[in-house]
Amino acid sequence: MNKILVFFALILTSICFAQNDEGFVDALVAQKMAELEMQENPEYFFRKDYCDGNIQMFVMPDGSTCTSKSTYYAVYVFWKEDKDNLKFQKFDNCGSFKPLTISINKTMAKVLKDKQALKTEEVKPYQPEKVDNNAYGNMSVKSCHKEYKFVFEGKIFEKSFKEFDLTDDSKNKNVNADYNNSLNVIKLDNEISEIVKNFEKSGRFFREN
Repeated sequence: MNKILVFFALILTSICFAQNDEGFVDALVAQKMAELEMQENPEYFFRKDYCDGNIQMFVMPDGSTCTSKSTYYAVYVFWKEDKDNLKFQKFDNCGSFKPLTISINKTMAKVLKDKQALKTEEVKPYQPEKVDNNAYGNMSVKSCHKEYKFVFEGKIFEKSFKEFDLTDDSKNKNVNADYNNSLNVIKLDNEISEIVKNFEKSGRFFREN
């Protein structure tokens, strides 16, 4: 009897909880990127955000529950709507969100115009000013990542970095912090982070499913 109850409990859990991994998110994003390619959009890109081991749970529009499997991934796909606006759409382990429109501010316009800098500049790894075997032991390091894929006029390039590489520590100065934070991709990243934060705060992300 107990075995039967456990069996039905497992079935009920699988029905109530959708668990999707990185592959699921990547497939959704690949489909969106393919759509933009078919539309011959001249300029589009995405940013993928994740922190290793971070798990998120959501109540879906139909009342079911969705939780990320192992790690939560959020991807934001941006594409040119016209010279003054970008559209963007969020995807995560639990599906897609409705597209939104944003105005291209001066910083974004400048960064996106200098495509060569975006392509060639690289974020340098965290490097302490003084060698200290206990440096990392003295710091609380959360392993969070950003990954970019740009498609400009059919030309593709990718960028990735750890958020840790942009930080500084009072005990062990990161000699690459100032350089990293001056890069175009980081300037773009800061703008996107501010946009995402404001949209999250105002509750403007609505799921499509």
